[in-house]
Amino acid sequence: MLEHLWSTPVLHEESPFTMDQLEELKQFTTERFRNHKAHPPRHALPDVPVKLRTQLNLFLPDHEMHAPAVWFEFKRWVDRTYRAYLKEAHGVRNVNELEVLARCIPVCYQKGMRAQPHYHHTGDHVLCLYLDCGNDRIPPEDRDWTVGDGELLLQDPRPMAGFPFWEKVRYIDTFPGLVVLHPSRIWHETNPFNAQGERTLLVVTLRVASHNYSDLYTELKGEASCL
Repeated sequence: MLEHLWSTPVLHEESPFTMDQLEELKQFTTERFRNHKAHPPRHALPDVPVKLRTQLNLFLPDHEMHAPAVWFEFKRWVDRTYRAYLKEAHGVRNVNELEVLARCIPVCYQKGMRAQPHYHHTGDHVLCLYLDCGNDRIPPEDRDWTVGDGELLLQDPRPMAGFPFWEKVRYIDTFPGLVVLHPSRIWHETNPFNAQGERTLLVVTLRVASHNYSDLYTELKGEASCL
């Protein structure tokens, strides 16, 4: 379902993967997440603070060589879903001609963890596929909403001075198989994960790299630099 929240097109619906396929993706996601923690790569930007050094993309061959067969079905599905979103949400007519770049990040949360408020500054849109949302979760209607349980919070991007934040936020309850796709500029976060087990998802940052008239521009760098 594509819903226009405020002025923002947000896709949230159930993905086509079976529970067995979601479990295979979860096992791969968890294994790659732990492998990254155990063997952090050398960062290409040495001046970036340590907390931001999370150079990881599961779409690279070094990771895909360990992937189950369903991974490549997932990758094709991300491509189809994103192009369909661009056509319906933004009216892009030549979606099949676009060059699309993507980065896939594994995310695994333990009890009490949450995603801090953030946006994805290197891409145009972000897609999340939820693989595991924990066990023994309190039903949404019985939760204390001052605490919550892993809900995705999307922030209204329009400036409204003095407006209470709770009237500017959309809460999306998560479940295994849920896919959410939205513009990457939207500030978002999650409530703490309070269930048993793990909260596991795949986060894909997407960027359109073609048909943006880049050949009309030149780089402001070199002899004319005033620095």
